[in-house]
Amino acid sequence: MRKLIPICITVALAVALLGTHYHVRAEERHVVGSPIMGQRLPNVPPAVNHKLTHTFADIGAPDVSDAAGFTAIDSPVTITCANTAGCTIVVTSFAEPGGQSASGDLWGICTSLDGTIGEGICTFQGALPSDDTFISGSFTNVLTVAKGTHTVQAELYLSSAAELAQYSNTYSQYAP
Repeated sequence: MRKLIPICITVALAVALLGTHYHVRAEERHVVGSPIMGQRLPNVPPAVNHKLTHTFADIGAPDVSDAAGFTAIDSPVTITCANTAGCTIVVTSFAEPGGQSASGDLWGICTSLDGTIGEGICTFQGALPSDDTFISGSFTNVLTVAKGTHTVQAELYLSSAAELAQYSNTYSQYAP
């Protein structure tokens, strides 16, 4: 029993030191942002109460084939921010792509702001099913804009061609 105590203490210390070492290494390598490489978290507004000023909703079931790359899910929405301090736009998107048989094809939902795709964060949703069925996913993006007129639009990313069965997008405009 006496020999077992020093062994247990040694093992506990080794586990603690290795755990600390790998935790520190993980902290050093942590990259803030989304799964799409090179992106950083947007300039999210502070957690203060914002007033909802406008809401735009767009729902459709186009059942169309989209090519690989970025494709607009809906028509651009024009938002006018009259607040001198700027506005916050919250985009909530739902999409249901699929209908193809290749395996390993990825998909994601992004937001285009003033013609720039990938504003805010842009997320991979996962792999498309390879049995001609569909998969659904949703995404919420928070964007800050300056006073003025802006266009915002949901974008579907596909690594290869697939169908878009249906979608739903809500664009909410807030002022501080």
